[in-house]
Amino acid sequence: MNRIIIFFLIIPLFAIANQDSLLNVDIIGIDSITVLSENMEFKQENIIAWRLQQLDKNTPMDLVYNDKVQVFIDSYLGRNKALISRMKGLAPYYFPMFERELDQYNLPLEFKYLAIVESALNPKARSRSGASGLWQFMYLTGRQYGLEVTSYMDERQDPLKATKSACEYFVSLYDTFGDWNLVLAAYNGGPGYLQRKIVSVGSSDFWELYPHLRKETRNYVPTFIAVNYAMQYAAEHDIAFVDPKINFEDIDTLILKKEVELKVLTELLCVNEQTINYLNPAYKKSIFPKGAVLTFPSNTVHDFKLNETTNYAFIDAVGNKEILIDEERIVYRVDRGDYLGRIAKAHNVHVFEIKEWNKLKSTKLDIGDKLVIYVKKGKHLSAEKKVLGKNEYIIQKGDTLWDIAKKHNGLSVWKIKALNNMENDNLKPGTTILLPTS
Repeated sequence: MNRIIIFFLIIPLFAIANQDSLLNVDIIGIDSITVLSENMEFKQENIIAWRLQQLDKNTPMDLVYNDKVQVFIDSYLGRNKALISRMKGLAPYYFPMFERELDQYNLPLEFKYLAIVESALNPKARSRSGASGLWQFMYLTGRQYGLEVTSYMDERQDPLKATKSACEYFVSLYDTFGDWNLVLAAYNGGPGYLQRKIVSVGSSDFWELYPHLRKETRNYVPTFIAVNYAMQYAAEHDIAFVDPKINFEDIDTLILKKEVELKVLTELLCVNEQTINYLNPAYKKSIFPKGAVLTFPSNTVHDFKLNETTNYAFIDAVGNKEILIDEERIVYRVDRGDYLGRIAKAHNVHVFEIKEWNKLKSTKLDIGDKLVIYVKKGKHLSAEKKVLGKNEYIIQKGDTLWDIAKKHNGLSVWKIKALNNMENDNLKPGTTILLPTS
């Protein structure tokens, strides 16, 4: 009898020691699995908890398992599985650099997974609140930690510079709170906010603070732990990595002698936009200024320098609209009620561009004028003829409010002004106004 009791006590220990064997039907028979699942209520959560325990042994960070963490693990193993696949593909490019910097600052290497939580490893990521880059620095915080922002450049989007700044921030937060969970919470919610919560709750334990924190900050730590688990055990959950199709290896730099658009570089270098953006993320726009130091695959840099004269002649030709890459030239005939602002908006271009293309010295247009406009291929005028509603009227040259009122059954001038929020009687030809129904 004692042998039987000992046997059943050993089974769960054996199951835990062989963490993944319970997922393999060939190692343990189907009947054994049925007994374990029915009589011992063995669940997948036990394996996840055990794996997190192993990860926790190798880091000073608190990779605890609980039901709050499980919710986010389920998300990354389920509906957000594709995200982990993409992150596994991008990790070889970013993680070695993250680890090198974290090690120099004597920080836990697991912080590398925080960049997934913050930006999904997109150095050009920008939040609605204005946070930018891999580590999602706000403008003022970025400036505080040495990250400059200009019209062309945003060092918050520079992977190396932003990572160094993030490390300095982590060190500062740890000096303040002395707990890695609190460092994470403060990174998300702000140190001032977290400090106030610690004082009001009377505890510096994150899990005691948890119900008192706002939702985003409350979920930040469980999300971080879940990403740690999903990235480290992706293979065990049949999550394959997705190749980002970015040429990361054997790179070189090129200094531009002229301002160049991104679309021109992709055409010249035969390098896709994704590779150019990931290798040069600190540039804010799709235009690289003269003197920009850009990173490309080394063979591409070699080819560019070999044909430098021809390449810059091509760049000039595109700038002068002698060569069109992703555009087409159309001729637009000015119609009644047209003005440059409306024409520009309908074609998704700027007023200054139409003036430049047509050498216009003013915004004055006459019916029948022909304008050359360069539009994106397949993006024609969205509304060539504006269909007026029955209560709309386009101001004509020489119109006055009194004339308009008289033409429309004697409408009062003050009603027209009130309906259109007009402060004076000045009218601009081509403008559409609303007319009172009575």
